[in-house]
Amino acid sequence: MRRHLPALILMLSLSTPISAQEAGFGDDLETDLDSIVITPLDDGDVAGFGTGGLSLEDLQSLPNDGYQQELQDITTELQEEVVSASGATVRALDKLTGAVEDLSLDVGGTASFGRIQVFLGDCRSPKGNPSGDAYAYLVVRVEGMEAPAFSGWMVASSPALNAMDHQRYDIWPLSCTTS
Repeated sequence: MRRHLPALILMLSLSTPISAQEAGFGDDLETDLDSIVITPLDDGDVAGFGTGGLSLEDLQSLPNDGYQQELQDITTELQEEVVSASGATVRALDKLTGAVEDLSLDVGGTASFGRIQVFLGDCRSPKGNPSGDAYAYLVVRVEGMEAPAFSGWMVASSPALNAMDHQRYDIWPLSCTTS
């Protein structure tokens, strides 16, 4: 009898059909879409929270259902004001020989290290704190190759953020030259 119990339940469920009206639908399954009211978040008082939708403070005042901690962890970053410098110091590494050299570059100048040429387009540092960080726009070319091995901004405090991907050489900015 125990083996036949699932089959018996299946037969009972198939033998009692449910009509559309019993399931809560009308005969023609009308949805009454004309009765839906759409209120934009930026028009008038929305749910008692004023105009323009919910602010961060309004969201944080809602009942805590486990998601409130995520809202409290939201941070705001401020854009740092920077100034251009007259040059930069860039460190170069030859991964094959282990040679390391600090290259002093003027903006618009080029320096050579092994088989690469490093061009400094610009160097910027935080206003009022030139030793705080360095943002250098570098173009690195390898002898015998037409396309640059690297072209873009590098950040001294986060060299891996936009690193040069070369099998032999590596470069990164150290600081901007202030005078």
